[in-house]
Amino acid sequence: MKVGTDALLLGSWSDVSDARQIIDVGTGSGIVALMAAQRAPRAEVTGVELEPNAVAEAQANSNRSPWSDRVRIVEDSIQAFATKSENQGAFDAFLINPPFFHGKPKSTDEARNLARHDDALPYEAFLDAAWNLLNSNGTLQVVWPWDRWAELKNGAENYGFHLRRQADVCGREGHEPRRVLSHWVKLPTTVAPQHEVICIELGERVEGRPQLSNRYTDLLSPYVLTWPEP
Repeated sequence: MKVGTDALLLGSWSDVSDARQIIDVGTGSGIVALMAAQRAPRAEVTGVELEPNAVAEAQANSNRSPWSDRVRIVEDSIQAFATKSENQGAFDAFLINPPFFHGKPKSTDEARNLARHDDALPYEAFLDAAWNLLNSNGTLQVVWPWDRWAELKNGAENYGFHLRRQADVCGREGHEPRRVLSHWVKLPTTVAPQHEVICIELGERVEGRPQLSNRYTDLLSPYVLTWPEP
């Protein structure tokens, strides 16, 4: 699976400003891990990935990046990684763009199914891993489908996570949300969670080309050389 909008949103919206140890779960091509390394210049970033071809691609991308000395790619399931004593409580930020298709038709490509369907990583499994891997001040930051938001929210709260920030993501202004970005902490807080709506596009397309919102372009501006002319 190549770079998609979900990964770009998670990588740019997540808060890693105070993190020194960051984990990107299901790192795929390594895009979120590399975005985190760019934004947190003093952090070490671990990308965990189960699919061998994706591991090789993520490692190659890391090697070609300016942050190769701070990014390591581990071939493992997050469930197994989280059981190792040296990893427990070791991380400040847990980032995940998880496979979230549930009960949907599958491809004949098993690697594609692993990246998209939640059979191998249901949300309960990554919540459990996050709880074990994060220190007491750690943050869990997730991109998730809007139509399953209540399911994830209830699950995270049952684990003891507290919602700090939420962003509902619409493909186009005036449309219903398709994704939700959420930022959770382990420590209780009396501060109401911050809530915003991010629209990727504004209004109708002009000559078939999207008119990107200021919020979306601001989020991604650190990662592009120039924006194409509309």
